[in-house]
Amino acid sequence: MLEIVKILYRELHYRRLKSNPQIASDPEKFKKQLRSTGDIKKGIAFQSVAFLFFGFMMAGGVIAAEDGTRAAVIFATYSLLPFVMALYTTTVNASYAVSMGIFEPLKSLPLRTGSKYLSLLLAIDNIPAVIALLPAVLAMTAKYGVPGVLGFVWILLGSFIGHTLGLVVFTTFGSISVGGRFSKIRTLARTLGVILFISMFYALNYVQGYVNEHYEDILPFFSKYSIAYPFSVASIMDPLHSLLLIVGYLTLFLPLYWLILRRLWQRLEEGVERPRSEIVSFRAKIHHPVVALAIKDLRIAFRKSALLVGLIFPLFIILPSALNLLVSGSIGEWSVVSVLFMIGWVASIGIDTVLKIDGQEFEFLRSLPITVGQFVRAKLLVMNAVPVTAGLGLVIAASYIKFENIKLIPAAVLLPLLTSSIALAFFYWGEKELSVPETNFGHVLALMVINGIALGLVAGTWYFLGYPYALALMVVGSAVVQASLSR
Repeated sequence: MLEIVKILYRELHYRRLKSNPQIASDPEKFKKQLRSTGDIKKGIAFQSVAFLFFGFMMAGGVIAAEDGTRAAVIFATYSLLPFVMALYTTTVNASYAVSMGIFEPLKSLPLRTGSKYLSLLLAIDNIPAVIALLPAVLAMTAKYGVPGVLGFVWILLGSFIGHTLGLVVFTTFGSISVGGRFSKIRTLARTLGVILFISMFYALNYVQGYVNEHYEDILPFFSKYSIAYPFSVASIMDPLHSLLLIVGYLTLFLPLYWLILRRLWQRLEEGVERPRSEIVSFRAKIHHPVVALAIKDLRIAFRKSALLVGLIFPLFIILPSALNLLVSGSIGEWSVVSVLFMIGWVASIGIDTVLKIDGQEFEFLRSLPITVGQFVRAKLLVMNAVPVTAGLGLVIAASYIKFENIKLIPAAVLLPLLTSSIALAFFYWGEKELSVPETNFGHVLALMVINGIALGLVAGTWYFLGYPYALALMVVGSAVVQASLSR
């Protein structure tokens, strides 16, 4: 089984590299890239090292805890990371992997549960998030012994639960319906369901923070009645109780996992659902190539709910800060600005989803008279659709409470535009032909650092010189980066 997964992993990266003419045209460069990106061990090791940087920071919270109970509560908060990462990567990457057609050869083989290969292929991306918590696990084990070991078991279980629920989301909401009168409404409904589902865990995270702050008052109730993940992770200080909870979760999710694998493979064998054909009125419209490409990408995203979730999900990172700002009652300029900077910073994360929209249809795009500059600017419009809308919505809501915040509307547009322009320039610098750049966590991490520096320069200018100078810097910076992509 593992050999087949290795082959599928290598095939997936092979097809991504073949879609990049800058690499595919150079046999030696292609082989070198395939050896590094197509090797599971190297890919996991590289991403795990990057995640460990944050892991050591989280371990400090466990070490500084005054007692075992507080350390367990803090550790339970950290256990959200592998769960959310597994849920997100499984939901988003499943659609891309299937669209690349790497599982088509398996359909002709006598495999009853061929979807297990998809499951293992997607689970590989969850390993770094588990490894990121190893420093916290070691800290718990060194201070308290058995609870640290149980904490590691809970981390593995949380990743498994997130992975299973991600498969449920993809199987239930991720089917592609081609055409049909209500296809867009169905896709929006599926996306809304996924968003509400993910929002539940932000509510859990908020409750977890409240528990951490007032744990002495509610500890008896917490330890006796809290069985919902991740609250249940705090039971590690009572090993017997914690083991019973683990067995209970396995009893629930193992059958669900095997059931969803069978349903998933049936769905893959059925292929795309096509509704009954209808005669509808149609009028061709002529758009500028940039606008036409952006509309094409957005239509594809609206047809594939998993891609739409990928475009929206990064904003959930800053959702708690935005909600806290709006319910605080007193909204200062810098409070709104700080959230706008956060929106601008996470806007570039959407580049991974944007680059995966075309899938196998990318070869068709290369046959069209489209320049690299037009293609990149179209991707820029798609990347900014969600963060700019969110920023404008935040400013308008804040202006309703304090009208002076209305002046921040230009910043709500320019901040995401600047960071997303830098992101596209980062991946398409020097490219002379249409291609799909290879992306990994190391690239995204470097990009986040670069955008952090850019936003730092804007923030410093804003603080010391004033808002007009910061706007001028954002306009000039965006224009310079855009000029480098106009070819």
